[in-house]
Amino acid sequence: MHNIEPQRLKEEMEKGTSMNIVDLQDSAGYQHAHIPGAINIPFDEFAKYFPGTLKDKGISIVLYGEYDELGKGTESGLMLETAGYKQIGRVVGGLRGWQEAGYPTEGGWES
Repeated sequence: MHNIEPQRLKEEMEKGTSMNIVDLQDSAGYQHAHIPGAINIPFDEFAKYFPGTLKDKGISIVLYGEYDELGKGTESGLMLETAGYKQIGRVVGGLRGWQEAGYPTEGGWES
C-alpha cells in the first residue's frame, strides 16, 4: 500500500484514471461529506462488504477516513492485499486533508 497526496488523487481523477475511491467513515460521516465519486464501506463493516463491492482486483483502490487514520486505512489495505488486490493507496490526511487542500466534497457539508 502506498500513500497518495490529495493533489495527486485530484490529478488522477481529472485525468479519468479508473479507480475505486473508498470512504471508510460511518454512514453518517459519508452523508455529511465525502470525496466526489467515493463509495462508502464503513470501516466496521469493511471485511463483510468489500468482496461484493470491489470485484475488480485490477482497478486501483484508494482508501480514506475522516482524518489521517493509519490504523483503519492500513488494516483495510491489509485485508485487500490478503484477498489479492495489488494497487492500493491511502489518502494522506484523509477527508480533512482533501478539504484543507481546497478540493470540493459531496454530501451535506459542502466545502
